[in-house]
Amino acid sequence: MPVIKTAFIFPAFVRDYQDDKSPRIENFNNHLNHLLDIASRVVDPELTYFDPLQQDFLDHELRTQYVAYIYGCAISEILQQRSIYPDFLCGYSMGIYSALNQGGAISFADGLLLIRSAFQEISYTTMTGRFGMAGIIGLTESDILEILTFFPEVEITNQNSPYSFVLSGRQSDLENVLIKAIEEGAFHARMLNVTVPYHSHFLKSAALQFAKFVYTLDIRSLKIPVVSVLSQDLIKSPEDIKAELVENLYKHFNWYKTQLKLMEDGVTRFIECSPGKSLKKNARTIEGDCQFESMHEILSR
Repeated sequence: MPVIKTAFIFPAFVRDYQDDKSPRIENFNNHLNHLLDIASRVVDPELTYFDPLQQDFLDHELRTQYVAYIYGCAISEILQQRSIYPDFLCGYSMGIYSALNQGGAISFADGLLLIRSAFQEISYTTMTGRFGMAGIIGLTESDILEILTFFPEVEITNQNSPYSFVLSGRQSDLENVLIKAIEEGAFHARMLNVTVPYHSHFLKSAALQFAKFVYTLDIRSLKIPVVSVLSQDLIKSPEDIKAELVENLYKHFNWYKTQLKLMEDGVTRFIECSPGKSLKKNARTIEGDCQFESMHEILSR
């Protein structure tokens, strides 16, 4: 009988709580509230008032990162309490913090402090301009690169599937790129609900400042393998982890290639540790014999 390998995957942000059925899950709310209480003491007292039924913090870029991190850790821990264990961990963009915490490399509190430090450095770097990210579906990479010859500061910063890409840059440039993309035949092209050009050259100076904080932390070797979305390699030593944390702010990543690499390594089951299903939806065009599940599909059974 073939061995089933499982990857726990963690999103960067919470998009909505429409799929959040956590009240039905035994012990989950108690554990989530415990982590929220810790987070409220470590980084932000407002987190103690979090309520998914009120759609809390969806328009607050820092708090929605905190919530995504807290949910990711809570879900992963509840899954493991139910004897569902990951063979690999992987974080989509800023989901790296949840992956590293669950892999045993950083403490829960240090994950929160990393999120805060990165956001503060990014905010300082981008305060003099209007930036953002955009998504384009329906064009090839070469199609988009041809458009970008007219917008040299816009970058393709992630690929979600063969015809789904994420771009970062100045807001005005991105808006013009989206117009061109629609003209070229894209069937979906829109700005994303972020004001930060993640994974772009604009954040290199922020990353260098962030590194000063990263290198003060006690970062341990991983107990569960974490796959890099930047290189698709396994992150191994504490020094590798520190470098990954810093480079994750300004280097491009490739979620599509990362999923394919995990499948190549034998993963047939992906579990999204989130209140939603954004990563599961991204995987609809991934070919191969694998299953993508939300935590509710597992824990509500």
